Formats: sequence, structure tokens, C-alpha cells
Amino acid sequence: MNSFYKLLCIGTSLLFTYLFVLLFFMSDSFIRDIGLEPSLATLVLSRRTAMFMLGISVLTFAARNLRPSKERQIICFSIAIVLFGLSCMGTYEFMQGNINASIIPPIAIETILWLSFGGVVFLDKKQDGIEKSLN
Repeated sequence: MNSFYKLLCIGTSLLFTYLFVLLFFMSDSFIRDIGLEPSLATLVLSRRTAMFMLGISVLTFAARNLRPSKERQIICFSIAIVLFGLSCMGTYEFMQGNINASIIPPIAIETILWLSFGGVVFLDKKQDGIEKSLN
């Protein structure tokens, strides 16, 4: 389980680093790719959002070697919530016709990741329960 968790953290860190670079340095291209017209507001919000992406990247990379613990469960649950929210908002905006179909692959990736981080939380809690019952 620890190797899955470590790979999940490293992969997520790489993904969020990539998103940071896109949102911070290539905001107008990113915004156009999802079917929106760049404006001063979208560019400012994009660069500000990039900072959250960088923070999640650093957090997941730094947490990659954590053993099952309450702290690891909290980190995984928090990241799962962020990814769940992103996948829901992407789906909602797509269904409303506000963004184009290029959002479908990110929605799929976000869904896989939130399920994976959620699975780590569930398995860590299960393992914690087993260890408590043995002691």
C-alpha cells in the first residue's frame, strides 16, 4: 500500500507542477484551450490559482513517504476533497456549456485521483482498526 501511496503522491505532485506552469506562465493558452476568452480577470485568477497548484504539488511531494497515520489520512482526505470539487465543477461547467469537451480528460484524471486518495484514507482507517483490535 505504501508504494501505491508514494506513486500516487509523486504523480499528483508532477501533475500539479504541470498545472502550476500552465496556469502561471501560459494562462491565456490554458484559458483558450477550455473554450473561454482570456480577459484581465481570468488571467489574474489563473495566476492566483497557480499558487494553489504549487502548494498542492509541494504538499503531495513532501508527504510521499508518510506511513499510515492520522496525519496522512487528513492530507489524503483534504486532497480528495479538492479533486472531487474540481471534477464536480468541471462536469457542471461542461454540462452548462460554459467550457468545451477538452475538460473531459481532466475530469477523468481528477475522478481517478480523488477515488485513489479516498481509497488510501479508507484503507489506512481499516488498517488502523485492525492494529487497534490486535493490541
